[in-house]
Amino acid sequence: MKPISLRKKLTLTFLMIALLSLAFVGLFANVSFGKQFEDYALSRLNQTIDKTVNQVTDLYVRDGEKWDIASLDETGMAMLIDGIILRVTDQSGLVVWDAQVHNNGMCIRILENMAQNMESYQANFQGGYEEQSFPAVVNGKEVGIITVGYYGPYYFNEADLQFLSSLNRILLIAGAVSLGACVLLGAYLARRLSKPITDVIAATGRIAEGNYSDRLTHAENTAELVALSHSVNSLAASLESQESLRKRLTADVAHELRTPLTTLQSTVEAMLDGVWAADEPHLASCREEILRLNKLVDELSTLSRYESESLRLDTVVFDLQELCAQTVHNFEVAARQKGVSLTCSWEAAVVSADRDKIGQIIINLLHNALKFTPAGGSITLETRCEADRAIFRIRDTGCGIAPEHLPFIFERFYRADPSRTRETGGSGIGLAIALAIAKAHGGEIRVSSNVGKGSEFVLSLPIKQ
Repeated sequence: MKPISLRKKLTLTFLMIALLSLAFVGLFANVSFGKQFEDYALSRLNQTIDKTVNQVTDLYVRDGEKWDIASLDETGMAMLIDGIILRVTDQSGLVVWDAQVHNNGMCIRILENMAQNMESYQANFQGGYEEQSFPAVVNGKEVGIITVGYYGPYYFNEADLQFLSSLNRILLIAGAVSLGACVLLGAYLARRLSKPITDVIAATGRIAEGNYSDRLTHAENTAELVALSHSVNSLAASLESQESLRKRLTADVAHELRTPLTTLQSTVEAMLDGVWAADEPHLASCREEILRLNKLVDELSTLSRYESESLRLDTVVFDLQELCAQTVHNFEVAARQKGVSLTCSWEAAVVSADRDKIGQIIINLLHNALKFTPAGGSITLETRCEADRAIFRIRDTGCGIAPEHLPFIFERFYRADPSRTRETGGSGIGLAIALAIAKAHGGEIRVSSNVGKGSEFVLSLPIKQ
């Protein structure tokens, strides 16, 4: 089954909501207004009956104590046109005037017309001929009986039916206009809501094809859509950065391997060609390059092991202060020979961690600080507790790290010096290993630096309670 687009689903949803709303409003309006109009017709009928009784009573001639037949005839015919069938009897029960006797055919036609009108208003309307009798009282004396016949329980005349028909037409026109407006508005809103999503689908498709440079730009004010666009942009930026780092990693690995291999190849070829003798100095040079390759492989293996989810930690409880003091003691001779001063500020910070691996972090950080701090500079180390974290901080007065390099210094093989000379450091894996160890312990390493002023690295670990 072919899936339906979000735009069509939203449009159909708006249309269904509009139809249900209009149907509910129309039904409520018809039922409510119909009930009120029926009450109005019944009230009007009662008022007509009361008026008829009073009007006919006034036709009794008080002086002659008799009914005015001519006036009854005129009044009765006028009332018959309005649907009132009049019959008047005197006090002895003798019929004085009867509309059905006077013009029975007209009475039947009027009742049939009323029945047809009510059938057109409501199918199977339960109605028929009804009568009400009232005493005719003149000067406190009952002079006869006035019987009023009509189509009941109520009836609508032509004007009433025309009004109801006009009202229904107005409701239908208003409903059609409202429905059309809802469809147009629903289609517009569906497009506004679905377009950013289709743009995201297209963008993710381009990302899957390896095009990471495109970015979504929307002026939408819908929080979820804005967050979705930002997430896709962040994903593209992250993948673009990872792709750049991957390419750089490939080039860096090739460079790190090419140097010792080229040296080995040149030395071996020179010895094979007889240019150099296969003596101890040349063989020692080959051995040095082989050791350099082995060290690189060992570092890569170590980094892979530390980044693995199955890394095994030999956790013990120890004081970070003691470990740092012991490590600094091992670097004192090297620092003195280079002319760099070491300043320490220790506070107890007990942690539960792998002592050897945490020690390797401290060694890497201290080794880098000493390497990039010139003679006459200083390195400051401290341990302390902050809330629920144990902190190891190391600051140096070395050359510093440029801002554009800071986000990448923990990437493997990354070095700020593009020449990658031996004088500027090793393979560029030490900081990557340090960060992997810290993350394995639930910790982190932060760095801040100013070019020409030095750098600061901060190791943060959970405290053992």
